[in-house]
Amino acid sequence: MQLINFAFLAAFIIGVIFIVEPIVGRLMVGFLVMKRSRFYQKRKNNGRYHTKEGHASRYHPVMMKLNDYLSVAEVSIPATYILALCLLITFFVFIVSFKMMPAPGYDIIIALLFGTVPLLWCWSRFQKKTIAMASVMIPTVQNFIGYFTEAENLESAIYKAARTIPFEISNEWNRLIMDLQTGERPEKALIQFADRVGNDWAHYFADIIITHVDTGVNITPSLFKLIGEMQNSEYNEEKRLTLLTAYKYGTFIMIGLAAFVVYFNIRMDPENYDFYFHTSTGVNIITLSVFVLFISFIGAMYMGRKKL
Repeated sequence: MQLINFAFLAAFIIGVIFIVEPIVGRLMVGFLVMKRSRFYQKRKNNGRYHTKEGHASRYHPVMMKLNDYLSVAEVSIPATYILALCLLITFFVFIVSFKMMPAPGYDIIIALLFGTVPLLWCWSRFQKKTIAMASVMIPTVQNFIGYFTEAENLESAIYKAARTIPFEISNEWNRLIMDLQTGERPEKALIQFADRVGNDWAHYFADIIITHVDTGVNITPSLFKLIGEMQNSEYNEEKRLTLLTAYKYGTFIMIGLAAFVVYFNIRMDPENYDFYFHTSTGVNIITLSVFVLFISFIGAMYMGRKKL
């Protein structure tokens, strides 16, 4: 039986290595990409993007940001309720874990990890929405060009483009229109639009339009050039999304395999229950397994962040 335990443990470790190693490599690449300075970011630093003082005084910045993410993800539950649910799950998992495995320090770690499940679910919905919006950036820019070349001004082109805007990005486009109608400066409204859409092409699209607002130059050639660049990178983006899907399902398989290994060993020999939950070695294995699986899933989710 001890040999079976080590065999399953070895298979588990090898599977985790195959999942974690490429994710770590991708995280390093993502970290380098984050360091890029973009034109729109310079505009933020120059004061084109300000937080409303009323909101800043009433809400914590973290809560405001979380509410923005939930809005993009089309989750109608307020951020306060999401965090309250996280605390409730954390408390419940801690009680259950402590009854099964009386090791308070490890129980807290496991409870905290499971307490992040609602946040991970919201993150998954947000990511799914941003990927859907990124997939329609080419028709979105093409649609805007069709109205921009005939409209009297920028605002008129944005209003008219809403008639045929792709469904996936229509909510954010309508919010852009609402911001303009309520007197928001075009520069700020466009930057907020790009931030909420959440991909680099949206930021470049906003940069081009802001250049037109500042200088009045004809931006149609720049928009066509942007479409060409998006088309050239579309194949690589499809490969990245395919890899992301494989990592996600691979992580789910590893979670199921880990649970099966523990269940199988306990069914084969009930004494293994004491080994997993009442000995220091077993507790370390369980805690490390849960930690690695959560980190693997978060790493897979991180790969789906905004890309070109």
